[in-house]
Amino acid sequence: MIHTFYAAADAYITNLTPTANNGKTGTMYTGLDPYSGSIYRNLLRFDLSMLEPNITIQKAVLRLYLSTRYQAGMPQQLDIYRLTDAFEETAVTWDNAPGSILTPDYTLVDDNNPNGYIDITITDLVKDWYITPADNYGIMLQTTEHANSLLAFRTREYAESAMWPMLIIEYSLTHTVIYTSPVIGDFSYLSTSFVLEGHALETAYTITYDSSAPTAGLAIVEQSQDDDTWAQSTSISLDPGETRTMNISARMVYERLSFVNAASAAMTNTVGSTIDVNTNIDNSNETALRYESSNTLLPIDPDTGVMTLAVADTTTIIITTKYLDKFNYFSFEVIAAP
Repeated sequence: MIHTFYAAADAYITNLTPTANNGKTGTMYTGLDPYSGSIYRNLLRFDLSMLEPNITIQKAVLRLYLSTRYQAGMPQQLDIYRLTDAFEETAVTWDNAPGSILTPDYTLVDDNNPNGYIDITITDLVKDWYITPADNYGIMLQTTEHANSLLAFRTREYAESAMWPMLIIEYSLTHTVIYTSPVIGDFSYLSTSFVLEGHALETAYTITYDSSAPTAGLAIVEQSQDDDTWAQSTSISLDPGETRTMNISARMVYERLSFVNAASAAMTNTVGSTIDVNTNIDNSNETALRYESSNTLLPIDPDTGVMTLAVADTTTIIITTKYLDKFNYFSFEVIAAP
């Protein structure tokens, strides 16, 4: 994925006018002006607060539009220094300029393209800002500052936004397991219940169901924006020993996979008793279910799973997800003994 950020602040400073602010011009300069002997430097800052949580930054490129190169004939070094103090775009001057680190990252300006974009890779710096946002004070652009090294770049105040300073970040989405349900007895399939934190895209879950399980099981993916209210996304049923894969493409902040199954193949109780079939169901994330009885003489509440054993008979209880289709399910028997 790619996210482009435009500069949140940009300005140039010069020792020609050390107390003047130059934060609202359409062009900023860096280098040495041989005519006046004055030095120019650029300051830039990008607000990265809109970056998503739990991402891996793969590449970060600073893109500038070079409008004028005052000396031709050879490539020219442009140094990038990370700032160590904050600056205000409309107040910064040469005299009150923020400090910077001593060792720069750098690139070379291509002499064959004096009017156009230049790209400067600053991936490690942006990774540091992402990990520690409080350290993001911005950067300073500086040339070697000898002879005629003056360069002119467009700023965010320039009329054409396509020429504004921009930071292009390529990243991938990562996820963190923040919950794992406990293993109960020998049914290790319960460890597949977990929550993913991060914007899940095209997630794939491969699930192997325990071959010793007493009944089929139901794998359910639910999604949430707040880790509180969950909506069912999709489900599959698995027979004991079966392996299946679920592919999810919808995007949410949180995603969880639950595995629901019966603890035993049958429940038995006496005629006249009321039972809750959920006592025979392992449902660690308490995902919403729907219940159906195959025997009309032994009805079940479809929403709660509670039933009264009115006659001595046997029924099959079919369990499906509450808000999805009924194609995927598992079942077990309920026996009403005399």
